[in-house]
Amino acid sequence: MNHRGIPAHFTAEQRAFLEAVTGTRAHLYLRATAGAGKTTTLSEAAWQLGEDGSYFAYNKHNVTDLQPRLPTCVRAATLHAHGYRLQRDASPNLELRDDKGLAIARHLLPRDRRGQYALTRAWNAAREAALPAPTPEDAQRLAAKAEWNGDPEDLARQLLSMHAIGRQAWENLRVLDYTDMLWLPWTLGTGHASVPLALVDEAQDLTPLRQQFLLHLTGVGSALQPGRLIFCGDSDQSIYTWSGADPEALGRLKTATGALEYPLSVSFRCSREVVRYARAHTDFIRPAVRAPAGAVEHVAADGLHYQPGDAVLCRTNAPLVRLALDLMARRFSVSITGRDLAAQLKGGLQDAFPDTYQNDEVTEYVRAWLEPRTAPLMERAQAGDRTASRQLTEWRDLGRCLRYLTWVVSRKTGAGTLADALALLEELCREDRDADVVLSSVHRAKGKEWPRVTLLYPELMPLAGGDPEEERAVQFVAVTRAQQVLRFAYGKDAWAKGERVQPGTLTLEAVPGDIPETKLPETGETGHAQPPVPVNRPTGRVHAGIRPALLQLEDDREHALYGGDTPIPPEFLRERLGALLEEERPLIHAWAQAGLERLRAVEARFVGVHLGTLELYERAARQARLALPALHGTGVPVCVFDAPLCRIRLARKVRVGKRSIRLALGEQELRFHPLTGELLDAASPISPFILPRALLALRAS
Repeated sequence: MNHRGIPAHFTAEQRAFLEAVTGTRAHLYLRATAGAGKTTTLSEAAWQLGEDGSYFAYNKHNVTDLQPRLPTCVRAATLHAHGYRLQRDASPNLELRDDKGLAIARHLLPRDRRGQYALTRAWNAAREAALPAPTPEDAQRLAAKAEWNGDPEDLARQLLSMHAIGRQAWENLRVLDYTDMLWLPWTLGTGHASVPLALVDEAQDLTPLRQQFLLHLTGVGSALQPGRLIFCGDSDQSIYTWSGADPEALGRLKTATGALEYPLSVSFRCSREVVRYARAHTDFIRPAVRAPAGAVEHVAADGLHYQPGDAVLCRTNAPLVRLALDLMARRFSVSITGRDLAAQLKGGLQDAFPDTYQNDEVTEYVRAWLEPRTAPLMERAQAGDRTASRQLTEWRDLGRCLRYLTWVVSRKTGAGTLADALALLEELCREDRDADVVLSSVHRAKGKEWPRVTLLYPELMPLAGGDPEEERAVQFVAVTRAQQVLRFAYGKDAWAKGERVQPGTLTLEAVPGDIPETKLPETGETGHAQPPVPVNRPTGRVHAGIRPALLQLEDDREHALYGGDTPIPPEFLRERLGALLEEERPLIHAWAQAGLERLRAVEARFVGVHLGTLELYERAARQARLALPALHGTGVPVCVFDAPLCRIRLARKVRVGKRSIRLALGEQELRFHPLTGELLDAASPISPFILPRALLALRAS
């Protein structure tokens, strides 16, 4: 049994989530903004539970970092590694072949080389979309995505053949590819309901296949006793829909599991100014109370000074390659991140250029390489096909990268070699964490952070023809990579026209000198250290044009909210009271309504509250929502608090009168208010109460 307390420095949001982790058996969804400590919180959930399970991370690098932070009973892995182990355990002599799909396509289309590659792409996409039997509508989408030039109905028939032959290749020859690591266990039933606890990070990037694989592993929705799914993600950072990620992944998982949602909205990574610009794309993110002010600068990209430790991000790759070449000429060490980009450029160089070439031939070589790749996309892009538009942009971007690389190695003498271009590419794209300047596309920067970040050519965002929601997420991810300083570096035209990125609304900027300090943790009634309580010390200074720093409101209620020594911004307090206002329980609803009434005309930056009282009402509401139901029997349902849980117990009706309702609960007789259902003479929010619907039935009886 776990005896580990929740770390004292955890926020109220983190504590609420962890209380649900240990206090219920519900599936949970943790919505965590950028820099909110989601991995720390999810890892702590594993420690709090102390149960056997799996922590599914997005990639191998994350797994390596995670395992030492987890209890020994929880194993970190990627979903594909877990699927591979399932298939290997079923058949140790398996063979992993990346070209499995292409080999099957060549068998089905022996004389159509272009069709073979299109069919392979369509098969990979169909499996990632979890489509064992594509519908005509599915076939239309897959045909467009895979650049299949034939009849979509024919593609649907070919995909069914691909599925059948792919399965036979496994059953007879034990051959599988990367996608098969998830597809085969799901379609064959391997490992069903074998994971009692699944903790999932970056769930917004799950494809439909990965979602189905998770539900399959945990047994959710089956007749078997299901495992538990606790997943974390943020739709504001969903930037991989172009590669098959389901933009509705979080919503679908939440619906499929009935998961309860908990927020982590405070970013501990970003300064207040960075958060202000991030809020142009979502109002979910909030700055930490003690976050530094930071700085956001608007500058011209030409002649911009860089310093060791800088990170440069851009929506496309060509500007990064060009800047990297310029910085290298100025004696900076550089690193363009991304093995996928390096592989694409290497393949492009080898396909487009001979062993030796002339400088004035570079453009023609690149144009000849691009034409067969972009021509099929032109008409679809002009017709509004976003997939084709994106692919067209990517191919043209790669073409510009190739031109920059080959121009540099041939400009001095007028001639260059393929070997020199490849060597330059290797030098630019080496993974060097100690490089003076790191350059990355926004997508490859996800999950990373730097003290000082330059967004090169922000006018390229949102990308023309891109999906609006995905492009909004791309911009949010770009901004939130910066910890302290964020620079928007504009191209010549944008700078001359006065184009500037606009911030969002951040009404909670602290007055200098009025930043709350923190008390030492104290031990609460549970025996665990309580979260730090901020204490405001007014400076007495007057700031022209700024609202008063701290306002103390009068509150003569028994459970007074106002008049305490904890400062909370009114905007945050309204959100918290608004959530309580949605509760059915009259006691909590009325308490929150009174608190909001007093806030109606408040314009101060902070309001002094009794934080313990606010958290008591929030805990009462949360526990009641998660109350363990009565398993059997009849009677009047009464909610009884039994820390850290809340239970529904069935009471026997004794008498329903005008002044009180008398119920027998076990050997104890209790009296409740006939209008509110609250326990008489005990108006505390953690006192027993009659459920509102049961109260209506009692009063009608």
